[in-house]
Amino acid sequence: MAWIWEPNPKYTFLRHYVDAVTRSCYRRLRVEGRDNIPTDGHVLLAPNHCCTLMDALVVLRLERIIGFGARADIFANPKVARILRFLRIVPLARERDGLTAVAGNASVFEEIVDCLGHDVPFCMFSEGRHRPERGMLPVQRGIFRIASLAVEKLDGPIYIVPVGLDYEDFFRTQRDLTIRIGEPMEMRSRLEGLDGAALREEYDALCIELRERVLALLKRTDTPSDARPSIAVRILKVIAAVLLLPLLAVLAVCALPIWLPYRILVSRMRDKAWSQTVRFGLRLALPIFWPFDILLCALFRALSWR
Repeated sequence: MAWIWEPNPKYTFLRHYVDAVTRSCYRRLRVEGRDNIPTDGHVLLAPNHCCTLMDALVVLRLERIIGFGARADIFANPKVARILRFLRIVPLARERDGLTAVAGNASVFEEIVDCLGHDVPFCMFSEGRHRPERGMLPVQRGIFRIASLAVEKLDGPIYIVPVGLDYEDFFRTQRDLTIRIGEPMEMRSRLEGLDGAALREEYDALCIELRERVLALLKRTDTPSDARPSIAVRILKVIAAVLLLPLLAVLAVCALPIWLPYRILVSRMRDKAWSQTVRFGLRLALPIFWPFDILLCALFRALSWR
C-alpha cells in the first residue's frame, strides 16, 4: 500500500493540470495569511466545508503535498478506493456510520500521524459534512483526537491551523474566492498530559474555539450589493447583449460539450453544492472546450443584473 506522504511523479505531473483547471473556476482566487502556516512543526489544516470537492481542490493551492480525509463510505468500491489513495485521501468514518466503523478510525489516525511525521500537512474538514452556506457547523472532536495522538507520537510542535474558505457564490462558477489562513493553535501545550474527563473537556473547549476562529475568517469585505442596477445600466447591458449575440452563439456552440452536460447533471442533483464540482470535472475531462466555457461564463456574468 502506498502511503499518502510518499512522493509520486504521476501525482506531481497531474497536479499542474488540476491546479490550472481549479483556478479556471474562479474569477479571482486570493490567499490571505499564508505566513500563518508554521514551518517549525507538524500541521493540521482545518477549513470550513461548504462546496464539496472544490474545498479540497482550493486548499491544495496552499502546499505542494497535502493529505486529506474523506467519509469512509465512498471507499467501498475498490477501484474508487485506489483512485482516492492516489489522490492522498484516507477514509474517516463518522458517528452516523456506527461504533464499529468509528473504531476503525484508529488505524487511519496512525497513518495521518505518520503523514505529519514526514512533514506533510494533513487537511481535515472538522465539521464532518458540508453545508453550502456562509458559516460553520459544530466542530467534531476527531481533529483533536488526531492532534492528541500526534502529541504522543511525534516530537516538536503540533499545530491546527484555521482556514476560512470564503466563497462569493457556492453554486456558480467564475465568482470570487478568498482563502484566509488564521493564526495557528499550538496543541502540545493544550493536550499533553491530559486524559479521561479532563481530555474530553479540553476537546469540547477546543471545538468551540476552532469554530469561532474559522467563523472570524469568513467575514467578507467584498460582498456584492443586492441592489439592482439602474435602468440606464440595464438598458446598456441589453444593448451589449444584442451586439454580442453572435459571439455568445459561437461560444455557446464551442462550450456545448461542457455546459449542456453540466445543466443536465445539476438539474438532477438534490445537493446543489456539487454544482461547481461538476463543472470542474467536465473541464478537467474536456480540456479543449473549457477556455470557451470560461469566456461564456465571464460574458454571462458581465451581462447579468446580479
